Amino acid sequence: MRKGWIICLLTVTAMLGGCNQMGVQQNAGSDFEQVRDQFAKQRAYEFYGRTKLLTDNSSNANIVNFSGRKDEGSVYMNVKRSVPEENRVDSLSLLDQGKQLYAKTDGDQDWRLSVSSEAALRQEMENWNPASAFAQMDEMKKSVIPITKNLRTDQAGIRVVLDSAKLKSWLGAQLQAQTGSHVQSVSPGEKLHKPSQKLAMSLSKGDWQEPPQGTRIQSAGNANLQEIIDQMDLEAEYTIMYQKSTKLPTSMLMSIRSQYDYNNQRVQEHTQVETYLQNYGLAKKSDRSLSPVPSDRKR
Repeated sequence: MRKGWIICLLTVTAMLGGCNQMGVQQNAGSDFEQVRDQFAKQRAYEFYGRTKLLTDNSSNANIVNFSGRKDEGSVYMNVKRSVPEENRVDSLSLLDQGKQLYAKTDGDQDWRLSVSSEAALRQEMENWNPASAFAQMDEMKKSVIPITKNLRTDQAGIRVVLDSAKLKSWLGAQLQAQTGSHVQSVSPGEKLHKPSQKLAMSLSKGDWQEPPQGTRIQSAGNANLQEIIDQMDLEAEYTIMYQKSTKLPTSMLMSIRSQYDYNNQRVQEHTQVETYLQNYGLAKKSDRSLSPVPSDRKR
């Protein structure tokens, strides 16, 4: 009889523990929704960040540095990409005004509309735009876990684990877009932008300034590229820190780990994307640098 009571007590304890864990996850999911919705309501804010490749001899190497701000219906962003093998840094400025996307490189004095590279430039902006990060989390989240340790006053945090299958589908769509028919139809000498990626960087190497010389992502073609992605080990999660009182995010850290076979080698990558947010509600309408100069010249 006593043994039966012990078994019963253990069963009830396990059930209560499971219910408590489920309740914690539900609360974390609700916190994510509140932070997401509060962020979406903001009409102005600034952000900046960088990517870090934490693999082998490339530990802590900055691949991409970015900064920008949202002002009402416009989003401005500057992206600097390091090319260490050529000892240079490529700079690209983007201005998204909804239906029109303007771009400006180091060699440009005026903003220009882009035709051939519009899809790639929008992909570049989405990779580093915090609003796009929230959209990605909303679409791909697998679980949301609260952070309970090492928190400052009025600070809270959550971890958003992404679904691997959905993430690989997203990666495949991005890379396939770089090898589509529009790439092959580019005129000789025309500049075609290649967006930098947040993950699987060895699959997306390219040069912003040089004309495309065939498909450089995978010489065996798109079918082989998709096979690489299908067999890839991929996991990613976001860590969001936010203010308890306002539910506004102050930082986001995306951590990505991937393993895949490429060029007869096993590639292992650990990438981090750090994003910091500040100055909510402080629009800068007086800054004329955000107003593109009307021009009939198009890329």
